[in-house]
Amino acid sequence: MGNRKLVRLSLMLALGLILGLIESILPPLPVPGVKLGLANIVNVVVLYSDGFIDSLLLSISRVIILSIFLGTLLSITFYISLSGAIASVTGMSLAYSILGRDLSPISVSSFGAFMHILAQLLTVSILMNTKDVLYLFPILSILGVITGIIIGMISSYILKLRL
Repeated sequence: MGNRKLVRLSLMLALGLILGLIESILPPLPVPGVKLGLANIVNVVVLYSDGFIDSLLLSISRVIILSIFLGTLLSITFYISLSGAIASVTGMSLAYSILGRDLSPISVSSFGAFMHILAQLLTVSILMNTKDVLYLFPILSILGVITGIIIGMISSYILKLRL
């Protein structure tokens, strides 16, 4: 990895951490458990500019560092966040590579948001030993896709700037 790429990815990680911290202090949305996913902007941009591995490593690093900042490392919240991040980036990468590189960042981000919700609810179900939380899937997935569209639109605009 060249110095230029290392610096750019480090800056993207810092931006993802800042967006994650901002989101952690914003008042919650009307539906519990739903967030905008501002840090996902970074994941989409890095996926398109640098590929799956860099996007995945950046996402995992962001979750770990942010959980240290917030004091949630190795808590249930940490595992829920980590599962969502891994599923989101993996899902976005699969959609991007299988359906073609011409797939818009809006579509890719929406699919990532859907996978994020699915993974988080499955993780909560396993960790809390209950299937009741899965009843939230329809409404949370719809809201997740809506936020994914918003994040995808922002990401698309940034990608057009060619950072």
